[in-house]
Amino acid sequence: MIKDLSEIHKPVLVYEILDILHITPEDKIIDATLGAGGHTLEFLKKGAKTLSLETDPKMLKLARKRIGDSEAILEHANFIHIKEIAHKYGFSPVKGILFDLGISSFHLDEDERGFSFKNENAPLDMRLDPGNMEVKASTLLNVLREDQLKEMFMVSMPPASAKKLAQKICEKRKNKNFSKMGDLTALFAKRKPGKIHPATRAIMALRIAVNSELENLTVALDRSFDLLGPKGKIVVISFHSGEDRIVKNRFKSWEKLGWGLGQGPIKPSEDERVQNPRSRSAVMRVFEKNFS
Repeated sequence: MIKDLSEIHKPVLVYEILDILHITPEDKIIDATLGAGGHTLEFLKKGAKTLSLETDPKMLKLARKRIGDSEAILEHANFIHIKEIAHKYGFSPVKGILFDLGISSFHLDEDERGFSFKNENAPLDMRLDPGNMEVKASTLLNVLREDQLKEMFMVSMPPASAKKLAQKICEKRKNKNFSKMGDLTALFAKRKPGKIHPATRAIMALRIAVNSELENLTVALDRSFDLLGPKGKIVVISFHSGEDRIVKNRFKSWEKLGWGLGQGPIKPSEDERVQNPRSRSAVMRVFEKNFS
């Protein structure tokens, strides 16, 4: 049970982000991934006008309680809609846009939508915004062809492992459809002490597919660039190689076009990695626009 909303999700690389953005009062900042509101709160402390987006209505509700009565604009929306929402509220041009990708500790510890192997009885749902999304994780496992399953899992797994898992799924569903987390974790060996759960990467790939995370990120980055003012910056924190590869390649392509300069990878300090285990896999990249 979460006793304090601040326990839900400790924001990663806060000091580095504030140092990079050099926020002054009245600057306009967009937090494209509100989560529990940790980064947004830091922007507000600096006096910035802040627009924050959150695709998960449960997280948005929690963030509203945590942030309380402030001038921050909190919007229920996926960041793929960042450009239209920014124009709606007059957030263009802006000084900075933050993407803190992945999911929060709330989803891993407290939620009942099958984001974690911790609850084997949780339904294989994984939709961050159930009200606006139809396809569940169980649907993908039950209907995709073996080659499609392999491609999906290769986002976070080696090709040989992805192929083997796809074969197991197709064999198992001949007798019983996938519906609960335990149906998926049963395909993996038992967890060894001190090791990550063997189903972790498969669960990540499935969540990414359900929520179209990589496709949405590619589109959102391009739309975000158009919102930046001169010297405006896009800051992206990634937690797996698929996300980071998209960000790195996008920033490199912008550099080749002469649109600005990228920076990174930037990783958390040893102290932060100890205090906040979630930060261990975090990689941050920054792009600064050089024209109006």
